[in-house]
Amino acid sequence: MSLFIKGVNSLFPLSEEASAELSDCFQTRDYKKGEVIHAHGRICKCLFFVEEGLVKHNYYHKDNQYVLRFFEEEDFFIATDSFFNNLPAEYSTIAIEDTRISYLEYEDFERLCQTYHSFESFARRFVSMVAYTAISNLKNLLYLDATERYARFIEEYGHLQQRISLGDTAGFLGISQVSLSRIRSRK
Repeated sequence: MSLFIKGVNSLFPLSEEASAELSDCFQTRDYKKGEVIHAHGRICKCLFFVEEGLVKHNYYHKDNQYVLRFFEEEDFFIATDSFFNNLPAEYSTIAIEDTRISYLEYEDFERLCQTYHSFESFARRFVSMVAYTAISNLKNLLYLDATERYARFIEEYGHLQQRISLGDTAGFLGISQVSLSRIRSRK
């Protein structure tokens, strides 16, 4: 069984028929460190799954980089603003290191949802997780100071600290690298 199908089954077990059809639909591609997986301004037409590697959602505003989220092995991701609304994405997805991605095109995603209740249930769980994470991250930015956000970052991504640059960490926290260095020196 592929990692992609195992990932789907970890959120909601698929019927044998849905698994078989999904096996025929998804594709895999390798990306080099720094390569764009999905570009800002393009419509996201795929559900992505990280088989190996690490990626980030990021965008630039007034020459500042902001990192919305990191995705590691066995994580699904989409450009949320784009995938469900058929609109150009407002951010990009970049490989932080050499990465292997499996992906399912939107048309297949929709067809599988319409055909198989088990796949539709997976999709619902996935969307719920995306919404919960987005709200949680927004609350962290609104209610926590930089030191508290860094502590939350360590809780969530501490196991990835050696794989995430200081610039990307600062971009995720919404602070400068200088401020991040000060926070880290206090620990």
